[in-house]
Amino acid sequence: MELKALTFDIIGTAFAAYDSLAAGVAPLNAKFGVDVNGAAFAEGSLAEYSGRVGTVNATGVWTPPDVILQDAARDNLPLQSLGANASAAVEDYFLLWRALKPWPDVPAGLHALHTRFRLAILSNMSIATQSALRTAANLPFDVLLSGETVKAYKPQPEVYDMAIASLKLDPAEILMVAAHNFDLVAAKAHGFRTAFVARPQEEGPNGSPGNHPDPSFDFNAVSFVDLAQQLGAALVPLPNDCLPIDVQRLRVELVAGRWKIVDGSEFLLDFGGSRATAERGAAVLAHYKINRMCFVGRPNPPMTYFTVDGAAPAGAMEGEDSIGFNPDALVAQNLNGWIVTDGRSRLLDFGGSETEALRAIAVIKTLGFTRQCFVGRPDPPMMYFRR
Repeated sequence: MELKALTFDIIGTAFAAYDSLAAGVAPLNAKFGVDVNGAAFAEGSLAEYSGRVGTVNATGVWTPPDVILQDAARDNLPLQSLGANASAAVEDYFLLWRALKPWPDVPAGLHALHTRFRLAILSNMSIATQSALRTAANLPFDVLLSGETVKAYKPQPEVYDMAIASLKLDPAEILMVAAHNFDLVAAKAHGFRTAFVARPQEEGPNGSPGNHPDPSFDFNAVSFVDLAQQLGAALVPLPNDCLPIDVQRLRVELVAGRWKIVDGSEFLLDFGGSRATAERGAAVLAHYKINRMCFVGRPNPPMTYFTVDGAAPAGAMEGEDSIGFNPDALVAQNLNGWIVTDGRSRLLDFGGSETEALRAIAVIKTLGFTRQCFVGRPDPPMMYFRR
């Protein structure tokens, strides 16, 4: 049966809860004049959240999810030190849950999956918290489903039954996506198809105990981008990260002993001690009438590219140093770090970021680049792509 919808666990799976909670503590400490340890707050809050959810499922006595999170915040704060500010502090530390950051691969992966499937959150978090997280991260979830609707928490069967009824689909048409084996095992028992996404650092130094790929799941992935590829969903280029260039204002200047291409008061490219190389770079920009300089992966972007009115520069420039490549053969490959290659040439290196490597491929294919060009090899200070 064809898949039509994907349901996602979010805490730990889509959002880096431990890291976000730990990082969010410092500004609140300054606000309230306390010294709460970020790592201890994150670990304690997650443990209490999990424990209290388990108690609800074991006793059948309902406690709403936001109450659980507020209680977890309260129990991990120095209430006596906070004095009259205690209630306000509990609320602000609780709201850290509504400001969690997604894992780096999540936006690109979800936008790709959204081109083929309906996407739903299926979480123990409240609808209010889900909505805040979706909005803050600008993620393309179509439906928000919470255990609070049926006053039960995953892995209780009522939660999965509610999702099936809400989506109005056969369970075999739904893929449950989670980083937690217990969630997937329960979903599978209800007829869902299942996808495990590894989040080995979801609980910080303690890792992700008890969670691991399993051949009984339909898919096992290392990221949302990996899952999108396994499901045949093409990566969607996200909005470009670009700066405007006015070729009429470009100058080659010596700045603090280094030759640079400057646009007005902004320097664009640094050519070190070589004036000739800088002048060649400026000539390239003028030749193609470049008006945007774009990046994948700032700061220190592994890929810089240039466009003319949103299109690729076209045609050879006399004396260019370039290599041709087959854009249809490009893949992201992990060779002690993610690279972009067409099988013959190693075009770009992205270190630990598979997402940025795949984004680079999407950019190259969208703009129709077929040649990679260099100014000043070896170790070229300027690289550009053209058709």
